Amino acid sequence: MLHSRNIRRSPRSTLTLMRRLFSRTTAVIAIVCVAVISVTALTFVTKWGGFGDGNGQFSGPTAITVDPSGNVYVAEGGGQRVQKFDNNGVWQLKFGSGGSGNGQFITANGIAVDSGGNIYVSDLNDPTNRVSKFNSAGVFQSFIGSGHIGPTGVAVDLADNIYVLDGQGQRVRKYDPAGAHLLDWGSGGSADGQFGTPQGIAVDASGNVYVADTGNNRIQKFSSTGAFSSKFGTFGSGNGEFSSPQGVTVDLSGNIYVADTGNNRIQKFNSAGAFVEAFGSAGSGDGQFSGPQDLTADTFGNVFVADSGQDRVQKLSTTTTPVVANAGTDQTVECSGATTSVTLDGTASTGSGTLTYTWTEGTTTLGTSATLMVSLPTGTHTITLTVSSSGGGSDTDDVIINIVDTEAPIITLNGPNPMKVECHTSFIDPGATANDQCSGSFAATPSGTVNVNVPGTYTIIYNATDLSGNPAPPVSRTVNVVDTTAPVINLNGSSPTLWSPNHNYVTFSVSDFVASVTDSCNTSLGLSSVVISKVTSDELENSDGDGNTVNDIVIGAGCKSVQLRAERAGGADGRVYTIYFQVTDASGNVGTASATVTVPQSQESGPAIDSGPHYTVNGCQ
Repeated sequence: MLHSRNIRRSPRSTLTLMRRLFSRTTAVIAIVCVAVISVTALTFVTKWGGFGDGNGQFSGPTAITVDPSGNVYVAEGGGQRVQKFDNNGVWQLKFGSGGSGNGQFITANGIAVDSGGNIYVSDLNDPTNRVSKFNSAGVFQSFIGSGHIGPTGVAVDLADNIYVLDGQGQRVRKYDPAGAHLLDWGSGGSADGQFGTPQGIAVDASGNVYVADTGNNRIQKFSSTGAFSSKFGTFGSGNGEFSSPQGVTVDLSGNIYVADTGNNRIQKFNSAGAFVEAFGSAGSGDGQFSGPQDLTADTFGNVFVADSGQDRVQKLSTTTTPVVANAGTDQTVECSGATTSVTLDGTASTGSGTLTYTWTEGTTTLGTSATLMVSLPTGTHTITLTVSSSGGGSDTDDVIINIVDTEAPIITLNGPNPMKVECHTSFIDPGATANDQCSGSFAATPSGTVNVNVPGTYTIIYNATDLSGNPAPPVSRTVNVVDTTAPVINLNGSSPTLWSPNHNYVTFSVSDFVASVTDSCNTSLGLSSVVISKVTSDELENSDGDGNTVNDIVIGAGCKSVQLRAERAGGADGRVYTIYFQVTDASGNVGTASATVTVPQSQESGPAIDSGPHYTVNGCQ
């Protein structure tokens, strides 16, 4: 299993020190001039690498450093070698192989370069547990020190003194440029000056030593003689907190950068240890990390990160970049209800540092993420994006969101269509409902009337307009007022008796029997509308003893009257004529009624008895 550790910084040449001093001077001027609108913060520049053993590929890059010219050196714990690149990632050379011989490595885990271009590599795991020195061409020169318990990093100061971080020994060991041992400090524990398996070490221009105290989740600062100076950090994922930090470096301005390995990010602090910004997150994208184990800062404002889990190096820049908010393009969105979901996208905003986002509409805060889903009612919305940087500086940008309603509502009839209504009842309009994706559902407006007293076909038109003025296509309903009820013939109760049976005709009119006609829909019906449909006799036309006559029933023209012969069969029970009346309304409904005329057997025999029709004469049907 590879052991994670860190690489330490190369000593700076006199030229390097001058660059630092110049850089610090210009940094002060920059603060006076532009601090209000911009910050110096980390931004992604480029990347190189990928898993493999070819030139420019990596297998577990665990340590990284730069020389005064900006060349980048990467030690591979899994690849058991060192590779050199120029400042933009162009491959230069490689040296080392797996093994315990001179110039070989078991688990290379720390690297530094001195002012003469000599390269120092710490190697962990028995039987090596050593620090090897190579010249600028990668040729083995010597070992630095002895008796290391488990070195996890190495650094060089401006005087070319060598600092070995003996992480397994919970101590720092200092050597002069010739490799002579000068002093040790530290022990296991969590008190000031003690360590919990530290993995990273760096030295600044003033000779201060910084240790990534991995197990204690903090950074400790010491003088060049090992005197404890200060510390910062604790366990966690918040700003200024760490999860197993394994790398530390210092730039020309004294800013401190920490590889916050367990949190998959880089954190920046000022020279006093105050948090400035956090950069990166877990992932494989640009500016994302997977267990970064080391980092280094060059003299040109760049920071290089050994992104160990992704087998690559990422180059970051600390160049001052103004904050520019970009709220995205204006949007016109068709509404989808009382409110409509819209995505606000501020990811095109730029600027140095860790950016925070605030979306507002007027005085209302809508959200605080780079992309935000909001629900807006119909209308025009001016939404402001405020982007702020962790190092100071902010900018705003407005985006116009028009939630429009260009689609007409749809009208749906309630109830059946067509509708049937009985004449002379009541008509209750079931109405219609307009459905609109923005305005919701509302009642449509009807127009047209239905006269329930007059049969016929009627049309009701429904219209609707939504809140945005979009008219719906009108919808109609057909209402059929029908008359299915027959008219009623009201009789006056007359039932005449013919006597004597002299064989003569007696004429009867409709009005002799019918008092009136009623119809709820056709009030024009009257006596003149009634006809005689037929007349029946319960005796045959020429029965025994009736005088031997025919045509006992004669219906008059127009069926408005009938002539009945006054005779009956001898020896029978009398004769009953039944007159049937009929009236038809405009809808074809037929009403009927009947009345009788009798011829008794005798005056003393009582009423004639109806024995059913034996003779029928049809009238008007």
